[in-house]
Amino acid sequence: MRRNSKFLERLVLAALPLMAAAACGEAPLVDDAAILITRADKDLLDRHHRFLLKDHDIDYRVVTGNRLGDINTFAAARFKTDGVGARGRSGRGLLLVIDAAQDLVRLEVSSNLEGVYPDAFVGYLEQRQMVPFFRTERIADGILAATELIVARAQRAKANAGFAGEAWYLGSGGGGAKTRARIGTPAKVPGSSQQKRPGPRVAPGATPGETLAAYLRAMRDRNAARDLPIYTPETQAMLRRWVVTPAQMDSVARTYARCGTSETRLGPRGTQATIRYAVDKRQCAPFFFRKTAAGWALDLTMMQTLIRFGRDNSWHFAAGVPNPHAYAFTDWRIDSRGYPWPRER
Repeated sequence: MRRNSKFLERLVLAALPLMAAAACGEAPLVDDAAILITRADKDLLDRHHRFLLKDHDIDYRVVTGNRLGDINTFAAARFKTDGVGARGRSGRGLLLVIDAAQDLVRLEVSSNLEGVYPDAFVGYLEQRQMVPFFRTERIADGILAATELIVARAQRAKANAGFAGEAWYLGSGGGGAKTRARIGTPAKVPGSSQQKRPGPRVAPGATPGETLAAYLRAMRDRNAARDLPIYTPETQAMLRRWVVTPAQMDSVARTYARCGTSETRLGPRGTQATIRYAVDKRQCAPFFFRKTAAGWALDLTMMQTLIRFGRDNSWHFAAGVPNPHAYAFTDWRIDSRGYPWPRER
């Protein structure tokens, strides 16, 4: 697939075109004056922002430009003139500003959202999620990946979950709302996570559970090496085309730490395996494995093929896709949309 941000796969629905907003005298949700985003990605971002408004009453805008002056002053003024927050019921708004010429990015947060998105979160969002994409000039993907974190933080706030357990709150990201964007600047940090050599903790296991434990340790360590031996060769090739950010690895580690007990189910020939979680653990997608001479290897390409995520991050099977791991779910009922349920007795 072209992108690894799961948010791209969640919200593929129709929405009003940007021309409708212009006809009504409203500022567009995505104003790309610097021409950093393709029209297709611009429309996709527009749809995602409309869903954020619908689901969480957050009016989220993006503005790009060149030589905007002081980005802090510009963001504050544009926030006011564009009426960011006015499209919602509560006046809550976010404005992401990217100055390509000055290589800066800033997220402006309305005062009534500062409790949801404090400076430490904003710094983490920019530095650990957006900048890794910007380095490879994947601007739209970086914005979409940031939107994923924005939505997740909104969901936790709505559930009164607090900040405990979130990586940015544990000191993983810097504070502040302005960050060097580093557009088109490859990472050159010696010893970075993407240059780590695989060690014994990431070797394939004698059981699928051992391999999964090694993978989750790698995520906690922010080890984004594409050639870890716990991956199938196809997974390694896929990861070489991806941007894997620290925030994404933090999210995987944090999510599965809350999933509870797992269950391993072997395929009929003993060469495939599935690790699944309780059917009511909607955010805990299953993992798929293949047996190799070295041990059990994690097949993320199969997850990419079979699994999709809803707007609330609930996993489900992709519609109409053959499932070679169906053996692991025969005791569950899969509805017409691909969502799993306990089978009625």
